Amino acid sequence: MNKRSMILSLLLVSLFTGLSLGQTDNNTSTTKTISTNESIPLNETAAANAAQAGSGPNLTYIWSFSGIETDPITMVLNQEGSEMYGQAKFEPEGGKAWNADVVGSVTENEVELTLTAKKDRELITTKMTGIYANDTINGNFTQISGGKKVGNGTFSATWISDEISSFAPAIIEEPVPAAQPTAPQTASATQAAAIPNSIEITESSFLPNSMTIPVGTTVTWINHDTKDQEVAASNAAFESGNIVSGGQYQYTFSEAGTFDYYSKITSSMTGKIIVTDNSKSRFYDVRQSAGKMGPGGDLSGVPPGMGGLL
Repeated sequence: MNKRSMILSLLLVSLFTGLSLGQTDNNTSTTKTISTNESIPLNETAAANAAQAGSGPNLTYIWSFSGIETDPITMVLNQEGSEMYGQAKFEPEGGKAWNADVVGSVTENEVELTLTAKKDRELITTKMTGIYANDTINGNFTQISGGKKVGNGTFSATWISDEISSFAPAIIEEPVPAAQPTAPQTASATQAAAIPNSIEITESSFLPNSMTIPVGTTVTWINHDTKDQEVAASNAAFESGNIVSGGQYQYTFSEAGTFDYYSKITSSMTGKIIVTDNSKSRFYDVRQSAGKMGPGGDLSGVPPGMGGLL
């Protein structure tokens, strides 16, 4: 073998060796690329499953809670992710019903609920924490009212329906307010209007303030003030004495004249009664016309025989 042949052989060996090494590197690179690309969807799926597992169970049901009240509490829950909200009602047999608002959350199997209800005009908040398992929630509760703890214990809840639209709040009967007692009245305003010649005594005046009546009329004062009153004539013709609130006093005026009167309790209150004498005699006193008499006692003033000549 000459020198030229040896050089050609060495070149061929180097060429084949380089091709083998390049193919090995390319295969390794391809394997790494495929392995990396295949690992991406596997990791994303695992993350999604972990997120779904962390959101907890779906508790959108109508539930029955026992242990908090004497009878079960019915509660409807709506769930959005880990947040929950809804309503509750209590309808005992022979007792007072109430409605409540509910908010809460669920993380994995841990449940927290807060119920706020108005019971007999008292606002009570019930805080519940429990564990969800086998379609039930079991846990503890604490009740707060007016900043004080008013109750605590354990509860158990079981879902009774998935038709949450069928839930209806309890019907609450509003209490009828008790009638307020009124001051005793022996003569009301209606009665006063029905009594003739009556005067109303208010806290600041007499109504009417002035009255005109004939002799022999009876006047009635009716006390519509909240306190006792006393009426007296300025000339001491009459004095009522104490008139209780709602009471009355009567006086008959037998003489004509003007009678001023006032309140002995409230001196600024005054009134007046004018009594007139309208009586007329059936007989005429001829002595009043003595100067007009003619001959024979004729009161016409016309001479006898001249009656027709006018």
